[in-house]
Amino acid sequence: MTLMAILQDVDKCMRCNGCVIACKREWNMKLPTALDSTVIPQRSVVGPSQRLAIKSQKRVDMGPFVRFTCWHCPSPPCAAGCPYGAIVKEGTGAVSVDVNGLCDPDTCRVKAGYPTNTGPKPCEIECQRGGYPKVGVPYEGTTAPKMNKCTLCTGKAGADTDPNLNAAKSLPTRATAAEIAAVPEKAHEPACVSSCPAKAMKWDTRDNILTYLNDSANGFTLPDGTKGWLGNGSMFWASKKTVLAPPKADPFIEDHIAPMTASMLSGLGGKMLVPTLVVGGLAAIS
Repeated sequence: MTLMAILQDVDKCMRCNGCVIACKREWNMKLPTALDSTVIPQRSVVGPSQRLAIKSQKRVDMGPFVRFTCWHCPSPPCAAGCPYGAIVKEGTGAVSVDVNGLCDPDTCRVKAGYPTNTGPKPCEIECQRGGYPKVGVPYEGTTAPKMNKCTLCTGKAGADTDPNLNAAKSLPTRATAAEIAAVPEKAHEPACVSSCPAKAMKWDTRDNILTYLNDSANGFTLPDGTKGWLGNGSMFWASKKTVLAPPKADPFIEDHIAPMTASMLSGLGGKMLVPTLVVGGLAAIS
């Protein structure tokens, strides 16, 4: 397998939300049935039935428009936090989820050592990017709660037994036959990439993307060495115009809940001393 990645050129994004719609269609995700079931009024920018969101980096909705999604970390802490081992770092770089077999959000907190199953799930707490894993009822025609997040469309890149995929919508590619022969993972592009009319997203090997970003001729590295890009794992963002802030699913969880929980867990008594009222209650105010 080849280590792949997505690059979003923030300067090109016009927030048409084509990528968001394509992702929901590809994975048969539920549509909102009420205003309070959308991600718009919530603090978190993603939800159980929405794997990515395009959001302005500034408070005024005038751009730059940044993709908010899982970073696909090199050593994903969410995978280490899952007591069922349902989260896996693939050879392609994707952090995928076995939602049909191992994943059991109803019991994972207690299995991980927390006193009750009420509150944020271990994968959400452990995520270092604000809790991109979300638990809910993500798919049409299902009622069981599952964890959901971006998987770089891993279901189309090897794990083709996932029944939640929309088999009628095959993923296209812009790669040539020679490119596919050299890198088989280029035989598809994630739905978000192939659907972008502005070509603001790029699907390529991680090495190629890093080479592209570090080439000063492309304008993402200033003469003083300052980077106009950020990212890690298999997700990168770049801009020639704007200093980018790391896209967090929920800044409150990353900046407050996760550090507080980690501190409590490292103290005497371990996980049994974590106050469910604090961890669960603070998340409930979102």
